[in-house]
Amino acid sequence: MDERLLSVKALLAEGKREEALRTAESIDDPYWRSYALRWVVEAYVDTPERAVEIAEEISVPSIRDEALRSLSYLFSKGEKFKEALEAARRIRNQFIRKKAFRAVSNYLARAIISKGLKGVRLSDLNLTESDIDDLKPLPYGLVYKDGKIMPGAKILPLKGEMRSGIIERFEKRLEGRTPPKPQFSEEESAKNQYVVDYVRKMISAGELEEAERIARGLVEPFRSYLLEEIGLKLIEAGDVTKAEKLFEDLKVADALGSALARRHLKEPDKVLRYLGKVYNPATRLMVAYEVTKDRGVEREFLANVLLWATDEWKRSRILKFLAFEMLEESKRKNDERLRLISKKLFELGVAAGRMAELG
Repeated sequence: MDERLLSVKALLAEGKREEALRTAESIDDPYWRSYALRWVVEAYVDTPERAVEIAEEISVPSIRDEALRSLSYLFSKGEKFKEALEAARRIRNQFIRKKAFRAVSNYLARAIISKGLKGVRLSDLNLTESDIDDLKPLPYGLVYKDGKIMPGAKILPLKGEMRSGIIERFEKRLEGRTPPKPQFSEEESAKNQYVVDYVRKMISAGELEEAERIARGLVEPFRSYLLEEIGLKLIEAGDVTKAEKLFEDLKVADALGSALARRHLKEPDKVLRYLGKVYNPATRLMVAYEVTKDRGVEREFLANVLLWATDEWKRSRILKFLAFEMLEESKRKNDERLRLISKKLFELGVAAGRMAELG
């Protein structure tokens, strides 16, 4: 390892990002230089154009793609969706690029839900019609219509004292005052945003039982979105049993189903049960990749995971895609076992292609 890597890390910790960048660029070995630049990239997240520019300097393809994926994630978290998509589009690895687009789409869903029922115009997000294709499929419960991305259902209205300013209310709570709890009624109200923010604050504070009680009073997509958030928090806290119960109550559980499936990669039957409520093809594909990497090629399992691939031609392309991704990882890790799995996946893809030709 080049000792200048430690210098880069120390300079970044001190906030000296320009000096860290110069030091990283002075490293001769392409791998270690790329590794150092990946650290530097994230220090420039507040200046998106410069951050992407530095990421493009990274010469090792896998590290460059990971740096761009990280930027896309950080931009999305900060609701800079245009910048997030632009970073994601520069990722050359198709699998990682799809993961990045999915993260942008999920953060966009959170932003829209927090803005209430009327939805958000693309222009308000600094997005255009051409950006929508990269965000599809939109998270469950959201639709794109008339230049807006919006929930596809109505939330039950609220009543009670709802002074404006969500942040102000929770700042007051820190001073010992409890915000008014939302109550549900059939009367219309313009304060629907409050209930979602209220539940999210409770989730962050660990008040999961009360958060669940309120979330169950909502309609889609808010109910599923918040219950999944609670389920993920329960897994994080080690209470998988309760997370399982929430999963059983959901019709669609892309995030929670995926998280539970990843806990049982050595048990394909359980993975398939969880994937039964995961409708996002990219998410299903990522889980299939992880199971195959762990257990090797299991035809029946792959056939069940790839149910959305409705013909042999599509299955052929997907299996070859998985094979190439596995081959790249085997090269990075110098792993002969992964190379052999890649070969078997490719052969399976070729066989599916021949079936398509015969059909």
